[in-house]
Amino acid sequence: MTPPARIWSPAPEQQSSRCPPAYRAVPTAPGQAPSSVARTPRPPAEPRERGQFRAFLETRGIVGGHRTPGRHLHLHTEDAVRLRGTYLPGPNPGGPAVVVLHGLFSHRRKPAYAYLADRLAEWGAVLAIDLRGHGRSRGVSTLGDLEALDAEAAARWLRAHGHPWVALVGMSMGGTTAIHAVHRRADVDAAVVISAPAEFREDPPGEPMQRLRRMWDSSFARAGVRAAIGVRLVPPARWGKPPHPEQMARDAHVPLLVVHGEDDDYFPISDAERLAAAAGDGARLWRAERFGHAEDGVNAAFADALIAALDQVHATGRFPSRKDVGW
Repeated sequence: MTPPARIWSPAPEQQSSRCPPAYRAVPTAPGQAPSSVARTPRPPAEPRERGQFRAFLETRGIVGGHRTPGRHLHLHTEDAVRLRGTYLPGPNPGGPAVVVLHGLFSHRRKPAYAYLADRLAEWGAVLAIDLRGHGRSRGVSTLGDLEALDAEAAARWLRAHGHPWVALVGMSMGGTTAIHAVHRRADVDAAVVISAPAEFREDPPGEPMQRLRRMWDSSFARAGVRAAIGVRLVPPARWGKPPHPEQMARDAHVPLLVVHGEDDDYFPISDAERLAAAAGDGARLWRAERFGHAEDGVNAAFADALIAALDQVHATGRFPSRKDVGW
């Protein structure tokens, strides 16, 4: 039986004191026109149970968004795809920065990803992007293949805006994107890969992945997904068939943290073991007995552990163990 989904909302003690969000103008870089406004900060809220209707609203982007003040921006990739992103400047100008990469059928404003970005912005700058074919970005999703160019564009933007150290944090398809970007020698200093596969399976085991495969193979289902949640998927015949993530991980030139739940319904824990083994001595594997898949595992404790891990790899060049961060 699938565990109930989660809803992102304020804790009861926060609800009575919440007032309507205030807005302020957001400064932009020299020579760049103001692109948006951002809300004043509100305390991040942990997930709760959610029903299917709420889950649809989150996926469609009707509810959600960042609570940390920032600014919205556009990026252009090497292959001329226009991406939408949100930049959260963090506590220290010129400090370390993180690119947050979401999973399939998600976007940067989805509550779980927005919460994680808000929490990471307590430590460093964050650039959360809508990967191609998702959210408010253009293009067509290639399931983590050409999305590597999206990650590279985000890393370049952060470098150009004064952040000398940049890490990628990707979940599920975003994790595959991070591995592919590292394989392509993206200008990053570390990568965190959460709930990602080790291989692309033509006949995947498990009902969740089989359903996704049937949907991808059907032009009618792909059109339905686009109409329902706005996600545009490349047809299988036009997919580039990149190397398997395990093969790409062998080319990792930066520290790699692999996080995976033993209860993941999409990819087995053995996939995470293979990714970490392929990356060699520079990799660290965090196994979690109860994590679920991707955003399912995002909560305050995980955010705290991830911040501690990024802080250590930034300082020492190596990721800590789960035990070292108390998670």
